[in-house]
Amino acid sequence: MNSLSRNCLTNLSYAKKILDDVDESRFADRPVGLNPPAWILLHLASAADYAANLLGGSPVCPANWNEMADTKKPVSSNLDDYPPPGELKKYLGLSYENVSQLLERATPEQLNAPQKLGFYEEELPTVSDIVGFLMVSHFAIHLGQLSAWRRAIGRPPIF
Repeated sequence: MNSLSRNCLTNLSYAKKILDDVDESRFADRPVGLNPPAWILLHLASAADYAANLLGGSPVCPANWNEMADTKKPVSSNLDDYPPPGELKKYLGLSYENVSQLLERATPEQLNAPQKLGFYEEELPTVSDIVGFLMVSHFAIHLGQLSAWRRAIGRPPIF
């Protein structure tokens, strides 16, 4: 297993631990204005589908998730505005496992191709660069949000 895949799957494991003992009815709660888990999971799964596309794979999330996860739209505190929490967790796992498998099969030509997502093209010019960002750094940024959210609702630290 390559390093990106290993880090991606480690992030996925940590996300599951953060949410393991959280009542799913709280997945849209926004203490002190934090992004809720429902939005974060939707956003992360959608980001993994972007990475899958860049690696020549197919997205695994329902087609409307990308639009629902648009960062330009307001974040809702209504749980009914999101897919069910179990579905969010399921597709988070499927989307990152998909990218991990695609990374294992990626050719040097695929990884070194220019990325065309429309952001960070100068800073992260190749497919490998942007996929690494999406699967590790971007994921970790939102894991920090999930961890802060967990503490804000009164849950104990994971470790």
